[in-house]
Order: sequence, then structure tokens, then C-alpha cells
Amino acid sequence: MTDGIPGAEATRDALRRMAGTAAETARPPDLGDLRHRARRRRVRSVAAAGLVAVAMVAVPVVTAVVATPAGEPQVAAPAPTAPTTGSPAASSAPPPRPSESPSTATASAQATETGGPVQPATEPTTGTRRVKLFLLREQAGQRCPQVVTVTREVPARGVAKEALRALLEGPTTADRAAGLTSAFDGDAHRFRYLKLEGANARADFTDLDGILAPDDSCEKTKLLEPMRRTLEQFDWIEQARFSIRGDQRAFYVDVLHDRVPN
Repeated sequence: MTDGIPGAEATRDALRRMAGTAAETARPPDLGDLRHRARRRRVRSVAAAGLVAVAMVAVPVVTAVVATPAGEPQVAAPAPTAPTTGSPAASSAPPPRPSESPSTATASAQATETGGPVQPATEPTTGTRRVKLFLLREQAGQRCPQVVTVTREVPARGVAKEALRALLEGPTTADRAAGLTSAFDGDAHRFRYLKLEGANARADFTDLDGILAPDDSCEKTKLLEPMRRTLEQFDWIEQARFSIRGDQRAFYVDVLHDRVPN
């Protein structure tokens, strides 16, 4: 029908070319070509990520220069960065060491246990000192024993307290062989503290139960005198007093059956 029409042949050629191009476009893509393109995109993505990581690591730490009032520059240390989870530096960091200085609670407990200073600052605190202890010797025809003196070597630090502890431990084998006795025998564990109150000293005990028999009427000679004279041998102690768990009545009234001294 187009024969004889001018330009009909050119129009047919153009239509044939368009039909050929559409047919080629409608053909399915080549799978090998698609895989090749996908691999190239992955390689480029991995390379780009590696370059970013290297750039982050290689960024130098910039320190700031701060001018002091005197005009001399000082280098300010860079702010530390928190280690990421799983970092070797974070996992290998040693735990903080506890403070070696005693806490307030510990210092308070020590002060309560000792009751404060137990001797003047002028007294020696090293080595040992020879002190007097007061034991007992039975007297024929006498109801109560005689108080006699022996000597001991005790630590110079807290010497009055150490002397009282030695008395509470009781006679040695040599003392017993010499006929000396004591109301105390291994009783140092009953002693709590010795506290100085000016020129007075007060020794405190957990208890004195079972030291004397219930019908023993020589409690002052056997208990009070040996302890009092052991403490009052030191020239900085004018008067020694005693208590049980802080209560003087528990010692003087309940144990000695006497009154609390003024």
C-alpha cells in the first residue's frame, strides 16, 4: 500500500530498525555479565571501607596550646577516650588498688579498743623494760595471803598495759616453785583496755567471773591490791581504777563488795 508514495521505502527501513532495537532490548540480560558487575561493586565497597578505617586510625592527636597568665604556653593533655568493649587495653587494665591508709571506721575502732594513750609521750616505746608484778604468798595463821613483789621484762611500748597483762597471765613455773600464787592464771584475755584520764588510769575487763570462790573474803588482797600496785608503780599514774565493760560498780560493788571510790 505504500508503494509509489515518496519516502515509503525510507519509512519501512526506519520501522525495521526500531523493531530490531526493541527486540534486542527485550532479550534477557546475560547472567555472566551480571555476576561480573556485582563482583566489581563488592570489591569497590570493601576497598572503600578499608580506606575509611585506616584514615580513622591514622588521624593524629592534636594537642591544644593554652596560654598561661604569665604568657608561657602550656600543652594541654588530650582528653582520654573510653576504650571500646572488647579492647585489649580495657580488659588488661589492673583493678584499682584499695587505699592503704586506715579508714575512719578502723581508726575509731582502734581508739575504742585501746581507750586512748596508755603512757606519756616522753616514755620510751622501743625495747623492753623491767617492771614489778605483785603476787601472793600464803601466811601461816593468816586468813589472807601476803602481797609480794617479783620482776618481769615486758615491752616498753604501752608498758603499764603490758605489765597488767603479765600479771593477769599468772605466776611462772619458777614463781610457783618459790611458793608464790595468784588469783590470776591465764586471764589476760579478760583485759579490754587501759585508759589514762589525766593522772588516773582505768583498766577495763570483759568479766572476772570465777576468779575467786564464792565464799572467798580476801577479794581486795587477791584482786584489787595486785592490780592497783602493778599500775601505780609508774610515776605518771597516781590512782588506778577498774571497771567491767565500762561499769565501775560492776567491779567495786559486785566483785569486791565495796563502794565505788570517789
